[in-house]
Amino acid sequence: MIDTIYITIPGEHPVLDYKMNYSPLVLGFGFLGLNQQHAVCWGILLAVLYLVAIWILCGPCTLRESFLWIFLILSPDSILAVERGNLDLLLFVLMMTALSLRENPYASSLAILSAGLIKFFPIGALVAVWRNGDRKSRLSALLAFAMFLAFLFLLRGSLFQIGTSLTGQYQSAFGTGVFVDLLRHYGIIHEKYYGMIRAGMVALGIAMLILAGVFGLLTSKTTRIEEIPEKFQYSYFLTAPFMLGLFVLGNQMDYKWIFLLLMVPAIRVITRSADVLESAVCKFWVGSVLFYSYWTFFSDEGSLRNALLKQFVMWCIMVATAFLSGRIWKKRV
Repeated sequence: MIDTIYITIPGEHPVLDYKMNYSPLVLGFGFLGLNQQHAVCWGILLAVLYLVAIWILCGPCTLRESFLWIFLILSPDSILAVERGNLDLLLFVLMMTALSLRENPYASSLAILSAGLIKFFPIGALVAVWRNGDRKSRLSALLAFAMFLAFLFLLRGSLFQIGTSLTGQYQSAFGTGVFVDLLRHYGIIHEKYYGMIRAGMVALGIAMLILAGVFGLLTSKTTRIEEIPEKFQYSYFLTAPFMLGLFVLGNQMDYKWIFLLLMVPAIRVITRSADVLESAVCKFWVGSVLFYSYWTFFSDEGSLRNALLKQFVMWCIMVATAFLSGRIWKKRV
């Protein structure tokens, strides 16, 4: 009888009692009768829920905008999440639930907390609730975050293993550390300098995101909320904070790209902004997001040059996201 589990991570040594990057609550699905025999049904259910959530997110749109949504929905990274029946599809649906319930901050916070208890990182969506500014919203966000911290305290003995479960993944992944992991894999960076260089890349990523966000905030010329509908602003801040955080923490598998979709409605509106810089950054963001996902069709995964180019594009996307976050943050009452 095997009492322990070994999993070998690419480029690493076998890991004893490997823990995936989600909380133990996920095992609760087993108590509901979910097992390998139901994997196909589970995957189909998640795919249907995902498509329904996107349909709600798209809302009424022009023919031109519908083509953009089609390209986004059918992009390789979106299909990758569906093909794997990944839990991130469920998290996406919970984010859309929070968006639909935004007029009730306690209900919206509960949806976000539920997602956070499954895979931790969605708790960053509480920024959207907090941003509303009224007492009820901030109290609900604080309460949900306090419950999340209490949950982490109960898991304190396992958090390190859970947090490092993605170490070594650099194929079909993004993050501040992927550049360095790729160079180490190809023998360009010596193992002795790996830790120092990786830490430097993380610091560079944090600095660039902060500078871009502050620049966007300080150079915003308007605070009129009517420029971007409140629903679109809420949708944007449901995922922008934790996507920026995931990028810094890296390495994240490409299927997390789907959370960029919740930012699209706000960015689509700003594209028509009279502010030339805002409009240009939004168009660049959309083009880069499409380029990043569809690059899978045109790249050789064994090519270091192509892999580095893909990572550079995601760095550009994240810097643009930070800039637009500063701009959109100021467009409120």
